[in-house]
Amino acid sequence: MCGIYCSNDLTSFEVLQQANKERGNFSTGIFYCYNKANYNIVKEKYNIDWNKTKIPDQKGHLYLGHNQAPTETGRDWNEETSHPFWVGDWIVAHNGVLTNYNELIDEYIPMHDNPVDSSIIPALLDEFEYEHGPCEDVETEVQNILYTIEKLKGTFALWIVNIKTMNVYVARQGSTLFYKDANISSIKGKGYKEVLQGILYNYSYEGLTELDGFVYNSPFLTL
Repeated sequence: MCGIYCSNDLTSFEVLQQANKERGNFSTGIFYCYNKANYNIVKEKYNIDWNKTKIPDQKGHLYLGHNQAPTETGRDWNEETSHPFWVGDWIVAHNGVLTNYNELIDEYIPMHDNPVDSSIIPALLDEFEYEHGPCEDVETEVQNILYTIEKLKGTFALWIVNIKTMNVYVARQGSTLFYKDANISSIKGKGYKEVLQGILYNYSYEGLTELDGFVYNSPFLTL
């Protein structure tokens, strides 16, 4: 069980990071960007030390985070097996369990060798973009994401970034995810509403905007 969270305010983001520690403290991964341009990724073993890791606090930033709980015992921490995962132009953080991870590798990306199921998502986005053509506009980008996440079986709550366009997307199937204004969290806070299943959202400084629906089949009520 992991946790994802997002905010347009660093203080709120730190609060969400602390709240989501109960869902995973194996590692912390953070993506932040400024005005859809400059971006950075931070990955830390266990919990991030806010006194040592300096993240800029300035209006115009978006902060996206992930607290990881490993899906297998005895695994050592390293950056390659920690969220967020990055392939081509796509960066993804994911909470949930993909039940068809091995089947997706066999059918689409036989050379994929990352043992974490979440890592297949940006790899598929990159593969399908190569197969269907580059995402040169938002409509094509959205269709590529919808095509990809409809291939996923199991549960997911995820945020997706395309670093070429700097567009950010959010979607869920089965796994919990809640929002209030521009704050998003796997842990439900006071006044938070549930992010709807089967809807792809754009996430921006103003919050969530509904884009399109996708076919979903959650095997569980929540995870």
